[in-house]
Formats: sequence, C-alpha cells, structure tokens
Amino acid sequence: MKIRILLSILLITLLNCKKESAKKEQWKEYSIDENIDQNKVFKELESENEIQMMIDSEPPKMKKTTRVIYDDSNEYVCNPMFWNNLDTLNINIVNHSGFSSIGFNIRVNKNKYEIYPFSVDDVITDDEKPSTFKNPIQKLILNKSEYKPNDSVYGYVEFSKIENDQFGNVIPHKGKGYFRGKIKNYK
Repeated sequence: MKIRILLSILLITLLNCKKESAKKEQWKEYSIDENIDQNKVFKELESENEIQMMIDSEPPKMKKTTRVIYDDSNEYVCNPMFWNNLDTLNINIVNHSGFSSIGFNIRVNKNKYEIYPFSVDDVITDDEKPSTFKNPIQKLILNKSEYKPNDSVYGYVEFSKIENDQFGNVIPHKGKGYFRGKIKNYK
C-alpha cells in the first residue's frame, strides 16, 4: 500500500514537472532596440487616423497604433496594459466588432514573452475547452527592457502558431508587423 502511494506521488510530481517545463518553453527572450521608434513605419502611422471599430460611436481622433498583418487582415489596434497588482505587461493587438473580438496578446514579464491568438464572442457555453498552441516561430523586439504604466511601448512582432481547438480543428495563425501604444493600468 505504501509503495502504491509513493509511486502515485512520484508519478504526479513527474507529470507536474513536465507541465511546468512545457509552460516555460513557451516563454522566449525578446530583443531590445532602443531606436525602434525611429523606424519609418512609425512616422507613417503619425499621418494616419486609427481605424474605427464597430463599437466606436464616432471616428477615433488618435493616430494609428499598428501596421500589423494578422491572419490576412490589417484592421487592428494596439492596447497595452497592466492589470492591477500584476507585473506582466499585456499588449493586445485586437479588432472589436461589437459582438466579438479577435487578435493576439503578447504577454511580457521581465525579459521574456509569449504570444497567443484569441477569438471571443458573445456566445457562452458551459463545456468550452481551451485551445492548445504550438510555437514554431515567434520573434519580438521592444524599445525597452522594463515598462510601467504611462510608458510608451514600440515594438515589432513576427510569429506563426498552430492552434488545435476543442473540436479537433487545426488552425494556422500568422502575424507580422509594428505596433505602438501608451500603457494603461487597469484596476
């Protein structure tokens, strides 16, 4: 009986170590280019107005925040944020339609990051299971190594991921381009 319990504990410990190792492998180190904000793309964005989302009642007055192509579309905005009491910067590259949102999130913590695509809508189900992703390619360049609320973030992202959804579908995701934004703190 004691041997079974010890074997069970050992097996659970080994499985948890494997899960933790897999989680850490998703987080990659990013590059820093302090002069990325001097790239001509950001100068071009200054002459363009931000895209109007379906949820906007009037056209935005701010300048465009992204030049990103994601899954064959370029209609995205950049919303960088910290959640209260968390030390992870979330850079959301997103398109809101009013009933759904699609895009990808870049989570930055210390000198590491991870990218994951998302798609949410107003349909809620009890038995929805999360998708799993494989990271064949991902690259991130940011203008600084550390950020705090009200800082400006400038960056370049390039990635390709394969999503396996709850229905067994294999969905490729590709994104590439430049983004910028002012970091907000949400409580």
